[in-house]
Amino acid sequence: MAHVTLGLLTVTSKHEHHYLTETAKMSKLYDIECVRFTPGAIDPKTLRIDGERFCTKSEEWQTDNFSIPDYIYDRCFYNRKAKKEKPIVDWLKNYPKTTFLGYGLPDKWTLYQSLKSDSTIGCYLPATTLVQSPNQILAHLRSHSNCLIKPRNGSRGVGILAIQLASNTIKVTYHKGRDKKTKNFHSIKEFNIWIEKLIAQNDYLLQPLLQLNDKQSFPFDIRLFMQKNGNGQWELVEKGIRKGYKGSFLSNLYSGGETINYSEWCLSLSNKQKTLLEDNLQTIVSQLPHILENRFQRLFEIGIDIGYAQDESVWILDINSKPGRKTILTTSPHLSNRLYEAPLAYCHYLSQQSLLKEPN
Repeated sequence: MAHVTLGLLTVTSKHEHHYLTETAKMSKLYDIECVRFTPGAIDPKTLRIDGERFCTKSEEWQTDNFSIPDYIYDRCFYNRKAKKEKPIVDWLKNYPKTTFLGYGLPDKWTLYQSLKSDSTIGCYLPATTLVQSPNQILAHLRSHSNCLIKPRNGSRGVGILAIQLASNTIKVTYHKGRDKKTKNFHSIKEFNIWIEKLIAQNDYLLQPLLQLNDKQSFPFDIRLFMQKNGNGQWELVEKGIRKGYKGSFLSNLYSGGETINYSEWCLSLSNKQKTLLEDNLQTIVSQLPHILENRFQRLFEIGIDIGYAQDESVWILDINSKPGRKTILTTSPHLSNRLYEAPLAYCHYLSQQSLLKEPN
């Protein structure tokens, strides 16, 4: 029987099934046992879990009942339906017998407030304010003619709005999955009523609408995928490009984006442009993970979304502690085994570290 158990935690039982199964297939390399469960499957009285255990012989998941595992890899994403699961996961993070591979990051506003004062990273962050009233948005529109508002808690581009003021019309553009929608308001009053209802439901952040399109007017961003290796050291696993469709302002895959190999995309840059961009990316990669862990809690992986504007300025658009792998797996399929193995290698490292700390 393996002496270390790694729990793969998801909000629904089959979420990321392929990825987590491929990871579990490699568990015998590290003498780690993999179990899979949802937060709601924990019995609060017995602290036993109805979940699944991975059988390395049959390479299948089998229904089982087990105690809370030693280590947990948290892949929970909280939409409105899953909000009740979050307090259970927060409780698990404080459970003394369990160690999480990574403890996640706070919301976008808390993150911005913490990072904006950093002398290295602060200059890469778009100016951000918390939306308090429609007047705040209108004042920005009158000064700059456009802006972006995004939910304080959000992912995959859901809820992000691009707002533009032209003559006497305010145009709001947003995505519903792959479909781009627009609303036109022909009076300030009409816009105020609509936006007031929206900001009453959620906290929103206000940012400039950066010009993040390529020469053909397609929006794009650069995904930096970072993980800790089997020695507990941060590594840049790969860079990939996500490109949206013409007329869109989002490039993430959920909103209809496609992936492009980073090296191929770089062919469109001059040597000078590439050198300057790489220099900026190297600064972010070498500094950001350590700053985040110093200010918050331990992390295992992060996805950093980088905007590269038409004036060649570089922006950190988003930092995600539960990054997807589609961009990297699509553009660099040769890295698939490395991605599947990484949680096990880092779990093994943490278990070895804990053995070293035990008194003789």
